[in-house]
Amino acid sequence: MNLAPSDLLGRFLRQDAPEQLGISTLTAIEEAIESGDIELAKTRLEYARKEWEVVHDMYVKWAWSFFTYIDQTQGSEGLERAFRAILGSYYKDRYDKVMAASPETQLQLSVEGLRGHLMGTGRRGEVPVTDEGQRWKISLEPCGSGGVAIQRLQSGQEKNPELFGFDREAHDWTWGKKDVCHYCGHCAFVNEILAIEHYGHPMRVTEYTGDGNCTWYIYKDPKDIPAEYYERVGKSAPADAPRLLEGSA
Repeated sequence: MNLAPSDLLGRFLRQDAPEQLGISTLTAIEEAIESGDIELAKTRLEYARKEWEVVHDMYVKWAWSFFTYIDQTQGSEGLERAFRAILGSYYKDRYDKVMAASPETQLQLSVEGLRGHLMGTGRRGEVPVTDEGQRWKISLEPCGSGGVAIQRLQSGQEKNPELFGFDREAHDWTWGKKDVCHYCGHCAFVNEILAIEHYGHPMRVTEYTGDGNCTWYIYKDPKDIPAEYYERVGKSAPADAPRLLEGSA
């Protein structure tokens, strides 16, 4: 495996012979481990992480720009239809078993998915989890999908900022807020809106911050989920749902 600097990319690129280019980088990592060269294995492991990051971020940008195009051409009603059609096509098949599992398993699966989005500084999949008693707090610092894309836009690194839009008005899928990234609206549908519609309560509670550093909460008992987390996405809370304490939202 020949890793060499690329002037085109400004980073390392595998510059192997054509017949070797298709060999998995994971295989090359295993070969380095088996040979006892740990530093080489670490170098190749970081390259494998970068391979995933490049493709992952390309698809996040594609999705965000596509949702922006729908909003610009079909309006917010068209955007909601798109979210519901796309996410609803697989939602129950994916989440029926998840929602029937223990809260601990739901936490484990949620954090696994977030690691796959390359969360955290350095994009290494670091996802701090804090036990707050009634719930687990999952810190996205930053979120590796929408969060990183927002930070890239806000820092001026995005060459075509006009392609990446934000909701001009508050909607249920923006948690009642304005200026929510079109891409990030899918979290409201997946974590809360569709979960309430299918299972009677949010799967995860999303605290969208707008700066890329969001927070998720998983409640150990759905009965402890405050009413405000239903109401802000346009749903009626159970009659016995608790209320948030002043200033704790």
